[in-house]
Amino acid sequence: MNDMYSEIIRALEKREKVALATLIHRAGSAPRAIGAKYLIKEEGTAYGTIGGGRIEAEVWQAAQEVVKKGEGNVLHFKLTAEQLSVCGGDIDIFIEPLKEEYLNIYREVMKLKRKGGSAILVTLVSLDGVFPLGKESKVLIKTSGERVGSLFDREELKQRVLQESGELLKEKKPRMMILNSERKESAWKKMEILLEPIFSEPTVYIFGAGHISQQLAPLAKRVQFKVVIIDDREMFANRERFPESDEIIVLDFERCFDQLHIDESSYIVIVTRGHLYDGIVLEQAVRTPARYIGMIGSKKKIQILYQNLAGKGISKEILNQVYAPIGLDINSETPEEIAISIVAELIKVRGTLQT
Repeated sequence: MNDMYSEIIRALEKREKVALATLIHRAGSAPRAIGAKYLIKEEGTAYGTIGGGRIEAEVWQAAQEVVKKGEGNVLHFKLTAEQLSVCGGDIDIFIEPLKEEYLNIYREVMKLKRKGGSAILVTLVSLDGVFPLGKESKVLIKTSGERVGSLFDREELKQRVLQESGELLKEKKPRMMILNSERKESAWKKMEILLEPIFSEPTVYIFGAGHISQQLAPLAKRVQFKVVIIDDREMFANRERFPESDEIIVLDFERCFDQLHIDESSYIVIVTRGHLYDGIVLEQAVRTPARYIGMIGSKKKIQILYQNLAGKGISKEILNQVYAPIGLDINSETPEEIAISIVAELIKVRGTLQT
């Protein structure tokens, strides 16, 4: 999704005419979840996907009209096996023209995702059954209450959204909301809005900058993880070896955790150059709230490290939560195969929060 926001920003900076299609309702089987996006430019190129097939072709066609008129639209589809090779179901796709006024909103979204923080992106889908034409149809409301952008009846909307923000950010899933105005003098009666939680992307902290890490870093980036490389050797931990990584930290393993922000969206991968350093990192890692901790090594090596840590007061229950040996068991042997097994396990763990 990060790349989608980057593409939106580039298009708006170039003042290109574009439409954004977002899946806002799903019942039954469908290939993509609510929030899936598909960006269509006036000149015909597109980015992202809402599932492919005939549905996407129809959305592309409708998007050209949205760009031309500057007015949003919602398409309703009853899915069949012929259309998307899935069982029956229904989906709604909201297509909106993106305006220059949204540029600062999307820039702030990217800032939050990369540097931390959380917010709810609110998009007006319809007002009393009519698709909005004005610029006041999108706003980013941070959990602090700060707003970027504007929407009708802003203060009332802000309070309602903030009430929902805790659950939305916990679930990390977009949601449609119907608001009925509580004021008799209001200019509208019913508002449909799309709420999308914005939060910092899950970060993989890779300890060790060897051959496995070189294969692992680009794979993790391709599946939407932020990647941080940590090693105490600059000749290994550098931009030439890890061009895709978001950050490279050269620091002793004994004190590197003081420089890191490890939280519930953090994934720790321990693949250093030896048992000693693996143990140093693991001892610090298990004291963090990281979502995932994985360590490379044979079962014998892992047993020895666990015995050492148990002697330092770390319980067996905590150590049993470590994914060791790291990665899914696919009989991997080469650095490339090991990297694939690790990324597969990261995806599996991440998926438990999204289902």
